[in-house]
Amino acid sequence: MMVFNYTFALLIGVGIYWIVMLILAAVFAGGIYMAWRGNEQGRIDGSRRSFLAGRGREEDHAVFFGIQLVIQVFGGDDLRAQLARLVEAEDETDSAQEKRRFIKSVASLLIENQYAWEYGFWDFQGNANTAISNFNQWRNEIEASMATEDVELSTEVDRLHRFSDQKEYLIVTMLMLIDNREEAVADDVGDYQFRPTYAQLVQPFRQSINSLNESEYWRAATFKQLLQGISALDPRVIERDGIYVYPGTSQDGLSSMDLIGDAGWKYLTDHSLRF
Repeated sequence: MMVFNYTFALLIGVGIYWIVMLILAAVFAGGIYMAWRGNEQGRIDGSRRSFLAGRGREEDHAVFFGIQLVIQVFGGDDLRAQLARLVEAEDETDSAQEKRRFIKSVASLLIENQYAWEYGFWDFQGNANTAISNFNQWRNEIEASMATEDVELSTEVDRLHRFSDQKEYLIVTMLMLIDNREEAVADDVGDYQFRPTYAQLVQPFRQSINSLNESEYWRAATFKQLLQGISALDPRVIERDGIYVYPGTSQDGLSSMDLIGDAGWKYLTDHSLRF
C-alpha cells in the first residue's frame, strides 16, 4: 500500500511539474511575442528616411523645402547688400526664366560664401498637409521676428534682445512650397499629352534628398548639394517661395553670444558646419 501511495504521489508530482513547465513556457512565449509586437508597433523610427519620404502618393501633391544658413560676415555688410540687390531685382521677375536666374544667383552667392558657413538647418516634407503647414509656419514666424516697418527700425543695436553689439553673423533662409501634382504643366509648348507633369519635374530633387544617408544630413557638402538641387529645380513647380535675411536691417547683426545664449537658436547651433 505504501508503495502504491508513493508511486501515485510521484506521478502527481511529475504531472504538476510538467503543468508548471508548460505554463512557464506559455508565459515565456507570450513575453517574446509582446516584446516583438512592441518593437514593431511602438518603436519611434529614428531614421529620417521615412520622414522625408512622406506618407503616400495620395497626399504628396505639395512638398516643402526650407534651408537656413548662419553665415559669418566678419563685421561687414557685403553679403546682405548683394542679397538685397538680388531680391530687389527679383521684384521685377515675370517669367520662369527670370525666376530661374534669381534662384540660381542666390544659391550661387551662398555657395560662394561656403567658407563662412557656421551653422545650418534644413527640412523637407513630402506630405502635402504638413508641407503647407510648415511653409506658413516658417514664413509667419520669420516675418514676425524681423524688423521691417519704420517704427521698428533703429540706428542702434537692440540691446534688450542682444547679448553683444558685435555684428558677426547673418541668418539666410530660403523656403519653398513646391507643386508636386501628377498634372501636366500648363505653360509648356507642344501637345498637352506630351508635357511633363509637375511631379516629374520635382522628382530629381526629391531623389537627391531621399538618397542622403542620415549621417550626411548636417555636413557642409550636403547643404551645397541642396543649394545646387534648388538651382536645377524647374521654377514652374515653385508655388510659393521666400528668402529672408535676419536680422532685418543693415544696422543690426548677431554675435556668437546671441546665437549660443538664446535657446531659440539651439536647433541651428546643434548643427555646426565647420566639421
